[in-house]
Amino acid sequence: MKAVFIDRDGTLGGDFRIEYPQNYYHYEGTREAIALLNENGFTPFAFTNQSCIARKKDGGYDFAAEFKDIGLKDWFICPHDDNDNCSCRKPKTGLLLKAQEKYSLNFKNCFVIGDRWSDMKAGGDMGCSLILVLTGRGKIALEEERSLWSEYEPVFVAKDILEAARWMCENNEK
Repeated sequence: MKAVFIDRDGTLGGDFRIEYPQNYYHYEGTREAIALLNENGFTPFAFTNQSCIARKKDGGYDFAAEFKDIGLKDWFICPHDDNDNCSCRKPKTGLLLKAQEKYSLNFKNCFVIGDRWSDMKAGGDMGCSLILVLTGRGKIALEEERSLWSEYEPVFVAKDILEAARWMCENNEK
């Protein structure tokens, strides 16, 4: 399986500062990007930190319905806050390890698409190919926060999720 782990806030859409998930919106091209990945033999998953759950600001938001609606196969959500010291909050690798256990993944065949240094660090630590998008905090991750993930190089830097998906489909065999 060629899994693609995609961050939510700042990558698939919304403002990277989303505090209330009800305020989220998909970027133009997000649905097309997910459809393109699915059509070309990739298995797209969401992997996202959602501290709004721990802070009780999620209002019972249905993340599953959102992710199903755009065509993601599965989703891995960290519901914790920074202070919880869990193993799943990115840049830690717990979300990726849960996916590996569930789907028997070989991370050498996997990609991470994200806009934050923590997305790149988590994916890099597991040996995934990294694609940084310049939406959300992407420019900050590439410049000001580059030292936080300097041991890894992205295979591609994309302007947005659609450009990332197109690049993957053009540059990777099915």
